[in-house]
Amino acid sequence: MSSDAATLAQDFALALKQAQFGVGLVGPDLKVSRRYGDLSLWLPSIGQPLCDSPFLLHMEDALLALKEGKSDNIVLPSMRAPDWDAARMTISISWKASSGFFVIVTTRDHGGDQIDRMLASERREKQLLQQQAEAAAARLRVAKTLYRDIVECSAELVLRFRADGRVVFANRFTGLFMGVPQDALLNRRIDALFPPLGQDNPWRLDAYADQPASFEMAARTVRGELVWLWWDVRFSGAEGGGEFQAVGRDVTHVRRLAAEQEKAREEARAAELASQRLRIAQDLHDTLVSSIVSLIVEMGVIAKTTDDACARKALTDLQTQARAGLSEAREAITQLRARREEGDPVKIIEAFAQRMRMVRPLQLSVRSTVDFSVLPCEIAEVLNRILREALRNIELHANTRRVDIELSRGADGIRLYVADEGVGFDHARSAEGHFGLTGMKERAQSIGGYLDIAAGPGEGTRITLVVPLSGEAPPCR
Repeated sequence: MSSDAATLAQDFALALKQAQFGVGLVGPDLKVSRRYGDLSLWLPSIGQPLCDSPFLLHMEDALLALKEGKSDNIVLPSMRAPDWDAARMTISISWKASSGFFVIVTTRDHGGDQIDRMLASERREKQLLQQQAEAAAARLRVAKTLYRDIVECSAELVLRFRADGRVVFANRFTGLFMGVPQDALLNRRIDALFPPLGQDNPWRLDAYADQPASFEMAARTVRGELVWLWWDVRFSGAEGGGEFQAVGRDVTHVRRLAAEQEKAREEARAAELASQRLRIAQDLHDTLVSSIVSLIVEMGVIAKTTDDACARKALTDLQTQARAGLSEAREAITQLRARREEGDPVKIIEAFAQRMRMVRPLQLSVRSTVDFSVLPCEIAEVLNRILREALRNIELHANTRRVDIELSRGADGIRLYVADEGVGFDHARSAEGHFGLTGMKERAQSIGGYLDIAAGPGEGTRITLVVPLSGEAPPCR
């Protein structure tokens, strides 16, 4: 054997030993004749039929066709050996007519191993993603359960509805507020459950899709009571199913408390002003009036004792002027003591308009043909108080966007007209004193006038005060 052949034989033997490839020889009878290298151990034992191998089951016809030259070499790529390290291998079978043997060469399929590693990595990654998704789903279920518990126990109205306004969820408190089971609220329109009372429709869902919105509106409970609700509406977005969520809070008590506080502040200011007027009146009486009286007495004494006729006449004229000044001073003191209500309708209306603008747009129409400063003090005070009470009722209860006020003078006296286009009320349902109507009527009767109130649910409220003028009482200046 030459040195090259010896080297080749050594290299061949080393490759077989390192399991870089394996070689098997199979006779024409399809029985194993030889096995070389560990990679050929998948072949059946020597003398056993080749097709007993699970890789070559039922391949007798294909092998005979290869022997007869009817087909090309048979190649089985990426086969996994079952009985050693489960590595992938490629099996190539050819027929050598010169030797009369089938030659089976087995090599490692390194590409298949890499694919296996990639597939295994993908499977691990997919499994990890699946575990993360399951954990996220579990957290979401817990969050939804917690959300539902919080929402169901809430003392606020909580609703979810689609873009068409149809309700898909309403919490327990909403059902109690409406006086129906929760399920009865489903698939009903939100603007039908909470219709606008005397105002524009606030459920403009196209406007709320871009950014959250808040608004205040009036509503009636199952008992027919008028309440004020403050709504916060937001769009959940596509990830939230394209739904809107609205949370409503009853702010009726807050509104009425604020109005009562403002009323108390006004009365405190009026009392302080009355106290100041009384103190000024007392000071004028103790200083100015007393000084004028003393001057009149002294001028009378001097006029009686002087022999100068011109001086006597001048002193008499001065006494007359002093008495006139004394009369005016006493009249001014009387007015200071009598006028307890400060302000005029213009200031009252301006304060009302300013408060309303903080809640909603208001169309306010004011017409007046009366010089308020020349009205008798008692009438001016009653007009102010009734006007203030009427506007306060509008602020608290009417839920209107338009108010008409008219103050005029006719043959029957002074006429005050206040009208709104709000929710109105039912006289039969209104609690005694709830709207301050009793006090307003009593004030009107105290000055000989009468108060007429026209109202109905959804029809607004109209108040007409008529006060006759006798022309005898002095004006409040």
